[in-house]
Amino acid sequence: MKKVIIFGGTTEGRRLAELLVKAKISCIYCVATEYGKQPVMESDYLRIHEGRMDASAMTELYQQQEPDAIVDATHPFAEIVKEEIANSIFAYDKEVSFFRLARDEEEGLDLSNCYFFNDIEECIRALKNTSGRVFLTTGSKELKAFCEDEALRERVVARVIPSEESLKICYDNGLKGNQIIAMQGPFTAGMNLAFLKECEAQVLVMKEGGKSSGERERIVAANKLGVKVFILKRPEEKMQAMNFSQVKAALFDLFGVKEDTNDITPDKKLAVTLAGFGMGFGSITSEVQTAINQADYIFGASRMLVGIDRNCKKYPYYLAKDIVPVLEQLADEIKFGQKKVVVLFSGDTGFYSGTKRLLAEIEKLSFCSVKVLPGISSISALAAKVNESWQDGKIISTHGVEESKWKPELIEAVSFNEKVFVLTSGVADVRTIGEMLMELSQKNQYKLQIYAAVNLYSNEKIITMGPEKCSSFNEEGLCTLFIKNVNANSKPCAPGLSDDMFIREQVPMSKEEIRELSICKLRPKKNSVIYDIGSGTGSVTVELGLLDASISVYAIELKSEACSLIRKNLAKFNLNNVKVIEGTAPDALEGLPVPTHVFIGGSAGRLEEIIGALKALDNDIRVVINSVTIETSTEIFNVLKKHQIKDADIVQVGVAKAKKAGDYSVMQGQNPVYIVSFKL
Repeated sequence: MKKVIIFGGTTEGRRLAELLVKAKISCIYCVATEYGKQPVMESDYLRIHEGRMDASAMTELYQQQEPDAIVDATHPFAEIVKEEIANSIFAYDKEVSFFRLARDEEEGLDLSNCYFFNDIEECIRALKNTSGRVFLTTGSKELKAFCEDEALRERVVARVIPSEESLKICYDNGLKGNQIIAMQGPFTAGMNLAFLKECEAQVLVMKEGGKSSGERERIVAANKLGVKVFILKRPEEKMQAMNFSQVKAALFDLFGVKEDTNDITPDKKLAVTLAGFGMGFGSITSEVQTAINQADYIFGASRMLVGIDRNCKKYPYYLAKDIVPVLEQLADEIKFGQKKVVVLFSGDTGFYSGTKRLLAEIEKLSFCSVKVLPGISSISALAAKVNESWQDGKIISTHGVEESKWKPELIEAVSFNEKVFVLTSGVADVRTIGEMLMELSQKNQYKLQIYAAVNLYSNEKIITMGPEKCSSFNEEGLCTLFIKNVNANSKPCAPGLSDDMFIREQVPMSKEEIRELSICKLRPKKNSVIYDIGSGTGSVTVELGLLDASISVYAIELKSEACSLIRKNLAKFNLNNVKVIEGTAPDALEGLPVPTHVFIGGSAGRLEEIIGALKALDNDIRVVINSVTIETSTEIFNVLKKHQIKDADIVQVGVAKAKKAGDYSVMQGQNPVYIVSFKL
C-alpha cells in the first residue's frame, strides 16, 4: 500500500496531503497540537497523528507504518522539529525517500520600509531605539524574549493563534487583555491595515515566512501607513530542500501518478460547475445529472431546485451579484479539502444564458476552479417538437432587452428569413410581437405561422396560431416562439433601391447611382451609429437603415415638409432603426449618441461648424460629403484645409442615363457631383 508520512502544520503540508488523498495515496499527517489538526479532516486515506515527538518517537512511528516516503513540511522557523526529523531519518534502519519541503519566497515586494535581523536579540535591540506601539506577529513561542524588558513589553500588542496554549503564554509573560489579539488567519492586507490602525502601531514585527505566511499582506498594509517593518530572517535550510511543485512531482513520479488524470487542484477550495438544466427534469444530460448528484452546494432558480432531492445546501440564486458573495463565504469556511458547487441555468449555458457573466466573475476568484456543461436549449427543443431544423433559422432574444432594440431586428428577421426563433420574457412580449406581425403581414402580404412553446419545463404546451391570435396571447409562463414566413423576401446585400421606389413629392433627393457610391464610400458596419445630415427625402437614410437592423440612423433635416416625407418613406420600408430629427446641424446634434459615420447631403451653409462639432467629439468618425454646387465644393476644400484633413478621398462623378427619343436612346447627363470622404 502506498503510504507517506507528512510532518505538517503548514499550508503547504495540508495542500500536499490533499493532493495525495485525491490520488488515493495513504497519508499520516503529523501535527504537534490540537490546533494544528483543526483545518484537517480524517478520511479513508488520511490519518492524523497529534502530539510532539522527538527523534526516537518519530523512528518508532516509521517502524510501525513503514512509509514509502517521508516529507518534512514544517514551518521554516521550526528549527528544533527539523533537527529531530533529520535525526530520525538517520536512525531509521530502512531505505525511504525523504523530502524537505521549503516554502517559496515572496517576490516583487516593496521592501524599502523593511529592516532585516539575523536573530531575536538583534531585533529587540533595534526595537528599544524606537517609540510607539509594536504590533508583534511572530507567534507565541518567541513572545518571552520580547516581554523580558518591561518598557518594551508595555508597548507590545501581540497577535497569536486562538489556542489555550498561546493565550497562557501571553498571560504568563505579563501581557494584558488589551495587548492580545487571538485570531486565526489568513489575514488580508485590509485586515492587517485595520489592526495596525486600531493599535496605532509604529512598528510591525514579523518572520520572513515566505509565501502562504501572509508576509505580503502584512508588508503591503504597513507600507500604506508608513509603519516600519522589522523582519526576522528565515533560518538557512541545513538539508537539501525542494519547493512545493518539486516535492509534488517527485512523489507523483515515485508512485506513478499522473496529475492530469486525477482532477487535482490543491489551491482551489471550490470546484464550480456551470450547468445547462435544459427544460428541466427529463431533458437534463447525464453529465449534468452526475454533477448534481455529487454537489455539496447547488444554486439555481427556485423552479429548478424544487425537484432536486440531493441532501445538500441549496441557494435560490442565479445572478452573479448574488452567487459570488456566497462563494466567498463558503471558501472562508473550508479549512481542508475541496467542495463541489453546481450552478444551474435554464436551457443551454452557451445560448443567451447568464453563464457568460457569472463565468467571467468566477474566473477572477483564486479559490475556484470552474467548468461549463451544456444543456438542451428551448430553441432546439421547440424545433424538434414541430419537426423543423433550426440551423437555418434566425434567432433573436427579447428577454431583458428594450423593445426599441429588438423590434427593428425582429422586423428585419421576419421580412428576410423563412424561420425565426424568439426567446421572450413572457406573455407581454408575445402580444407585442403579435401586433407587429399583424402590421407587417398586412403591408407585405406575408403568410406567417407562429408556434409558441409555453413552459417547456412543466405542463408544456405547443400552440399554433397566426399574428392576430398572437396579439391576444394569454398563456402565462416562459415562452419561446417559432415564426415561419413561407414567402419571405430575399435580402439585398448592397444598397440598390431605384429612385422610383421612394415617395418624393417636391423634395430634392440624392440620385440612385450617387447614393449607392456615397454609401459604399461611407463603409457602414454592424452596430454603426450614422448621422444623415440634410436628409431630404430620406433616400440615403432608408438605404442605410435597410443594410442591417443593428445600425442606428439619425436623419437630421431642417425642413418640416421634408421630415414628414422621410417618415412616410420609413413607414413604407418598415424601418424602426431610424429617428428623424427636425432641426439644423450642428445645433440639432446635441444630445444624440456619438456617431461612427456621418453622411452630409446638405449643410445649410454651416459645414465648417458641423465638422468642428464632429471633431470635438474625439471619436473615430468616417465622413462622406456630397456637393453639387461650386460654392459648396469651395466650402468643402476650405474646411479640409482649416482642419488639416490631408487624407481626404475626392471623386467627381458624372452620370448620364439613357432616355428614349423615338426609336433611339439618347444619353442625358446629370449634374456632376463631388463625393468627398475622410476620417476625423
